[in-house]
Amino acid sequence: MKFQEKMKKKIIFGVILVLSISRVMATNFNIIPYPQHLIPQKGKFAFKKQTNIIYDAENPELKKLVEQFSNQIELVSSFKLKKADRESAISNNIVFKLSTDKSENTEAYQLNVSAKNITIEASTPNGIFYGLQTLYQMMPPEIYGKTKAKSTKWIVPAAEITDKPRFSYRGLHLDVCRHYFPLEFIKKYIDAMAIHKLNRFHWHLTDDQGWRIEIKKYPKLTEIGSKRAETLIGYYYERFPQEFDGKPHEGYYTQEEAREIVKYAADRFIQVIPEIEMPGHAQAALAAYPYLSCNNNPNIKVATKWGIFEDVYCPRDTTFQFLKNVLTEIMDIFPSKYIHIGGDECPKTRWQQCADCQAIIKRENLKDEHELQSYFIKRIEKFVNSKGRRIIGWDEILDGGLAPDATVMSWRGIRGGIAAAKSGHDVIMTPTSACYFDFYQSDPETEPTTIGGFTPLSKVYSFEPIPTELTEQESTHILGAQANVWTEYMATTENVEYMVFPRIAAMSEVLWCNKDNRSWDLFCRRMPTQFARYKQLNIQPSNAFYSVSFQSNLTADNKLQITLNCDYPNAKIKYSINGKERVYTTPFILNESAEITASAFEKGEKLGKSSSKSYIVSKLTGANYSLNVKNTGYNGGNVFPLTDGVKGNTKVSNQWLSIRDESDTEIIIDLKEPKEISKFSVGLLSAPGFCARLSPEIKLFGSTDGENYQLLSKKELTTPATPTWEIFRPELSFAKTEVRFLKLQLKDAGACPEVALNRSNKSMLMIDEIAAW
Repeated sequence: MKFQEKMKKKIIFGVILVLSISRVMATNFNIIPYPQHLIPQKGKFAFKKQTNIIYDAENPELKKLVEQFSNQIELVSSFKLKKADRESAISNNIVFKLSTDKSENTEAYQLNVSAKNITIEASTPNGIFYGLQTLYQMMPPEIYGKTKAKSTKWIVPAAEITDKPRFSYRGLHLDVCRHYFPLEFIKKYIDAMAIHKLNRFHWHLTDDQGWRIEIKKYPKLTEIGSKRAETLIGYYYERFPQEFDGKPHEGYYTQEEAREIVKYAADRFIQVIPEIEMPGHAQAALAAYPYLSCNNNPNIKVATKWGIFEDVYCPRDTTFQFLKNVLTEIMDIFPSKYIHIGGDECPKTRWQQCADCQAIIKRENLKDEHELQSYFIKRIEKFVNSKGRRIIGWDEILDGGLAPDATVMSWRGIRGGIAAAKSGHDVIMTPTSACYFDFYQSDPETEPTTIGGFTPLSKVYSFEPIPTELTEQESTHILGAQANVWTEYMATTENVEYMVFPRIAAMSEVLWCNKDNRSWDLFCRRMPTQFARYKQLNIQPSNAFYSVSFQSNLTADNKLQITLNCDYPNAKIKYSINGKERVYTTPFILNESAEITASAFEKGEKLGKSSSKSYIVSKLTGANYSLNVKNTGYNGGNVFPLTDGVKGNTKVSNQWLSIRDESDTEIIIDLKEPKEISKFSVGLLSAPGFCARLSPEIKLFGSTDGENYQLLSKKELTTPATPTWEIFRPELSFAKTEVRFLKLQLKDAGACPEVALNRSNKSMLMIDEIAAW
């Protein structure tokens, strides 16, 4: 029977059975990403001394896969599998079979396991490779070990699997510019990609903070551009003035090493896509060759902090010749179809001030500097296309007009991807909301410092790469998606692993499985086995999967309701309120201010680490209020963040209400009914980095009718001179008073004493929870 016909029949039969046996599949087949169609069978295959591997020894790619498999089996077990061109026995064979009937999808495979034999069949070695990855995951996690496993039964449950990926582009990115990582870690990273059936490694090689690839024609790119004098300490806005570690940071990959990575990845059917940033994020290159800048500034240095910098490539002919020479060497190293040319976050200030740039705008009849960037990208694309390659760029390449054959990487949400697909361009979806693995993955207060955001495992898993706004035809331009790993706050390989794993497991399933074949519940049931694999691979993941998360909401009668959750389905949650322990069953009402500590358990054993969260409950909880100013920024993600019971912290800004206005702030709170109070508090943040200052004077007034107010209390405050941010919670005490309305007045703090990191001399007022008792 032809390979395609067999696949179609298996698919039809699989669809009939898949719903009824889904929970059985999750229990017995902890495969990630999960196959499109899996039908459990009776029995199991057991490895024996007599087990043979049957394959076509004349096919070098197949031979390589067989060697990889047999060597790993021998490493972790006592079995040295025999190899043969044909079946020498009726049973206990592992057959690698290349079908002569070519499948439409070169990554498709069939894997059949019975008590007698195992057969992996595909039309290409690529398909065989993915069948082999699935076979590994049907075996004990010790298959991924580096030494012989003790007391492990090498058995495989019987099943019939028909599988292929949903998307052709399944990517993982790594920024090695903010922090350089050794070659061996890059290989480990690629190994992990292969296990998750990812096939595109986006290698971010150049940026403001370092040039990491050898270019023989321009040796200063690595002699100067790969070295920065020091690195910013802590979060970007954490201190003002900013502090630096005083330690040089350097490193780059030789062309020989880069070729080694390309081959290493190709052996695992992964394409390496290099990124050479332009026209922005170029400060390391400009430090090496100042003539590439618009003002030929010899004082430009490799950046020592994060952010966006004004100095960018100047679009002169000399710059284009430099970039063509660089890309020629890059394309000689990397055989990938795509070359990523960046295109993001390019300030236009230098171009606006540059006579040569303005002359180009006039000569080319361009509208403005945005069209000048489009002109820049199109010239580079024309050169790359002439070498038989295509460019990828971040979605800013849409600004000013998209290059004819460019593929867009949509990161600023999904709108850029939608626009590109509708105009007939290929798209790789990578929105920050689901695909940026430098965002927090658990409660920020308990996590290592990151750039911000919040992307837990569940949010990654719920990501759908194809927007509903696209037609079926337009959707064909969505090639897939990619997880991005920007390393400003990942200085070590352990940091990278912590941020990437296990979220990449969720992304792999998003990209491999059909939409209707994904189940968050079943995915979570498979994850403990995945963690066991990570342990064998010496990968150090985040264990937030086993930690308890908190969610708070206000009920209709303004009570603060707390919900506890753990991703691990078998977890039993225990929690304590101010030291009193309880077992969690359903959401509960918190009637007083408290710190809640919670942990997950299974069979009496604690899982993960304990989680704690403090809440404020007062007579203002859930109260409505109004402000006299409109220039507000962060708002906590809800309508009334000042009375939701949740305190702000110094890890993320979005729980704070931020106000930048040149007048005093006034907040009127409606308690809905008269209540007696004698104490009031408000949270304030002092953060010199973005000029968040304390109000020099706060006043509290009370009223029974909302018109006639009397002063209850006031307090003068002084913004501290310390360089770091700090939270204050001043309290106002007064005689017990019955009020229906409260008016809080906060005096404007005026101008910043120094221009802050956000380049504003106007101070900002940042307020969190207000409370009264």
